[in-house]
Amino acid sequence: MKGDFIPKFIKAVIDVGMDMHDMWHWEPLYYKGIRVKGHDYNDFKKAYAGFNNLKNRGLITERSGGKFQFTKKGQEWYRGALFKYWKSIGQKWDKKWRIVIFDIPQELHNKRNIFRSKLKYLGFYMLQKSVFVFPYPCEEELARYCNQLQIGDYINIILAENIGTEDEVKKFYNL
Repeated sequence: MKGDFIPKFIKAVIDVGMDMHDMWHWEPLYYKGIRVKGHDYNDFKKAYAGFNNLKNRGLITERSGGKFQFTKKGQEWYRGALFKYWKSIGQKWDKKWRIVIFDIPQELHNKRNIFRSKLKYLGFYMLQKSVFVFPYPCEEELARYCNQLQIGDYINIILAENIGTEDEVKKFYNL
């Protein structure tokens, strides 16, 4: 009967809409205290608040396309934050340079890129693509990280008193 079709059709559309809402909604679904589905809106609020905080303090600026970039003041703040969270950096300089040289084979190029990015992230100064310099003791932490990546056989750390282009590097580390 035509009279029964319309209410059934409307109910089916509403049910599909509810299913779509359940599938794409922002609120998380928890099972025994563990989030198994959805996004926690508070995570987005915290990230947004964090970016706003950095922006209001003049540490980052927004570029086109919703991307952010550190200001000069922000770069100094970032280096200071590294001191706080990476124990090697906060030490007094012992007038020796740690030169990290690596030759990681092409088969492990992903690990090589990860390692290079980590060195840059930690504040190492890049002399060449596979040669980095750092003024503070870091051998143990690097050894641990290299063991995690399983690339320890391809990494060498040289302890030196002079690196040649020392003025530029000293300026980089404010030494």
